[in-house]
Amino acid sequence: MGVIRFTTIIDNIEVQVIVDGGSSNTYLQPRIAQFLKVPIEPTPKFQVLAGNGQCLTVEGMVRQLPLQVQGYELVVPAYLLPVAGANLILGSSWLATLGPHIVYYANLTLKFYQQGKFITLKGDKHPIPQQSQLHQLRRMQHTNAIAECFTIQLMESEIPQDILVELPSDIEPELAILLHKYRKVFQSPSGLPPPRGHHHEIMLQEGTKPVKVKPYRYPHSQKEAIEIMVQDMLQQEIIKPNSSPFSSPIILVKKEGWQLAILHGL
Repeated sequence: MGVIRFTTIIDNIEVQVIVDGGSSNTYLQPRIAQFLKVPIEPTPKFQVLAGNGQCLTVEGMVRQLPLQVQGYELVVPAYLLPVAGANLILGSSWLATLGPHIVYYANLTLKFYQQGKFITLKGDKHPIPQQSQLHQLRRMQHTNAIAECFTIQLMESEIPQDILVELPSDIEPELAILLHKYRKVFQSPSGLPPPRGHHHEIMLQEGTKPVKVKPYRYPHSQKEAIEIMVQDMLQQEIIKPNSSPFSSPIILVKKEGWQLAILHGL
């Protein structure tokens, strides 16, 4: 059996309603009744088997609950039950008071005859999830409708560059596993390092003058490597153009098949 959802007004407060013919009675969330301050009468406690198999205990009853639904006024009795999925469930006991009625679950309508005229209630279509507003969260918190609040953020997974394809085919398996496990260590660095707890600074004494360094020549064979490294670090914002009177030499440390540049004061 299907259900029809719509919004009703109780004392100028919007309340989500479900019309469920499979429910034996009409049930109202206790927290909604306490928030609206409607008269609550004690009733003999009895248990209700919910759709999820959980047994819930009735906590009281509201004899006359006034509803404003799509321009019509209804008064229904409701038991207080901490159900999930809606604030108010209109069950078969309420449908029986309507007399002959027609329910179209395909177009979500409920038609019945009352007080000398036909009434048609239209159900809400399944809404698309939207971003919650601050006033909605405040109202839910004020009515104790929120037990816990979580945030979900989509994070794009980073696919690290696989260094195994660059390894020789005859490398020892243990060494290949070690390099793969610590592959982040062997990735080419990009950008500045993350913030540290302590930053290294060279404090100059007051009145210290810049150290004069005589220009020097470097071999023409190193010119291309230096320019490539400088341009690469400029793009990564590791260094930036500087007109400081301080300067320091560029040192190229020759390695097997590649060179490492150590630059200061560019």
